[in-house]
Amino acid sequence: RGEAEPHVFFLGGRRLIVAGILGRWAEQANRFFEVSSDDGRRFVLCYDSARETWALACVYAPRGSARLR
Repeated sequence: RGEAEPHVFFLGGRRLIVAGILGRWAEQANRFFEVSSDDGRRFVLCYDSARETWALACVYAPRGSARLR
């Protein structure tokens, strides 16, 4: 359909390759993509179609990390 999908993104100057899109949904003018990166971490990326810009919306803690109680 010619819509934007994430393939790579930068985090703290480090280039991460999108290994897979785990989920996608839309809210108003924004489209969200839950992705796994080539280093095994998961992120939610947000595409603002009105501005044609990407933003990092969420970072998941690695499995086995300490959780808040």
